[in-house]
Amino acid sequence: MKEIDFLPDWYKHGRVQQKKYREFYIALGLIAFVMTVWSLFANGRVAAAMAKNTALQNSKLVQMRAKSEYDATQKQLSLLLSEQQMLDSVNSHIVVSNVISEMSHLLSGRVVLKKLEIKKELFGEQNTKGGIQVVSAGIDRTKSFDSETRFKIILSGLAADAAEVAEMLNRIEQSDYFFQVIPGFSRNVNVGQRQVCEFEMTCYLSNYIMK
Repeated sequence: MKEIDFLPDWYKHGRVQQKKYREFYIALGLIAFVMTVWSLFANGRVAAAMAKNTALQNSKLVQMRAKSEYDATQKQLSLLLSEQQMLDSVNSHIVVSNVISEMSHLLSGRVVLKKLEIKKELFGEQNTKGGIQVVSAGIDRTKSFDSETRFKIILSGLAADAAEVAEMLNRIEQSDYFFQVIPGFSRNVNVGQRQVCEFEMTCYLSNYIMK
């Protein structure tokens, strides 16, 4: 007989159980190792995906900001081109700097402007049947004006009192650069602890003659 035949059954059973336990623990260890490796790999992939998503979002924000700045620049450029077109139209008949200098000369130190606006305005049909002749400000030459427009000036600001407003209107009416002075409104307002006169008026540039 072999020596193993003398081993008791409980011992052989215990050895088999221990072997099964070892195999079980080894399997569990392998599973845990695989799960750990997979978790690290998955976390890496997730982190990479999140980083890529963050980069895409940042890129999208940059693109949106760039588009917003581009749109704002285009809007500003369009506004500047529109103003340039108006100034070119004005400059074809008058010297704008001379007009502004004349206006500054007419306003006393007791008047503060809040707005000086120049608007292009179409003539009414009833006023254009006889034709229009443009006179360049400060120059004796005249020429035909085909676009049938004139330039309206809107002034608003603050004056020391109503008498100062009346004096300003009188000086503008006497200027060769402006005509058809129309008072808009004049009212007393409080600025700080002092009462001043708020006003608005309109007039036209004298760069054309109705025929």
